[in-house]
Amino acid sequence: MTTNISNAEKQVRFRKKEALKKYAEQTFREWQIRSCMDINRNPAEVRAILDKAVDLPFGWTDEDYESAQHRIRQILLELYDNPHQLVNDVHEGRNFTDEFKITPDPSGLLKSQKAAEEKAHTLAAHIISALKLSECKESDQAAVLMEAIRFVGRSLVNNRDVPKSDAVAMCLASIGPQYERPEWFIEKMTKVLGWNLNKELASVLGQSLLDFNYEQ
Repeated sequence: MTTNISNAEKQVRFRKKEALKKYAEQTFREWQIRSCMDINRNPAEVRAILDKAVDLPFGWTDEDYESAQHRIRQILLELYDNPHQLVNDVHEGRNFTDEFKITPDPSGLLKSQKAAEEKAHTLAAHIISALKLSECKESDQAAVLMEAIRFVGRSLVNNRDVPKSDAVAMCLASIGPQYERPEWFIEKMTKVLGWNLNKELASVLGQSLLDFNYEQ
């Protein structure tokens, strides 16, 4: 964009930036009101993301502006994510509900389960912190996480009784076809993908798998 713009255009751009700042502030306030269940994000982190979004580059374009709006809107969309997914996967992988029905020591099982949840939260926080400190691009972070997921998947598949959970199914989906999967694997993967994708995308994915060319 040329820097030789009229005063009228400057005023338009100024008003758009002010509108973006107002949108970010409204988003932050709504996030504060609605995020009481989200223990994975603190206000300072959310504020930093919003501040970065409204900090448009010099000579910003309409595409830059729309990208900033998208990043701000994403903060609110994330509130619809289930904040209990980690705990749910820990519970399910340990078969907590069924074990609780038959254990002779309910209080001991509850204590063990609580400790497992705390360890899982701590480990997740360490991994996320390491990603932030790594200064790797998001695509590189994704590659690193997939390597870790494959490591866990190969370890899981070697168990005599593979734990059953959505998280375990995702790990097993990351490893090669030479590994055997438990009989519940397809049902679990269908559930995970069904909930995470909308109906249209799930249908397209199913057809794409049917049409997949294994000779490529």
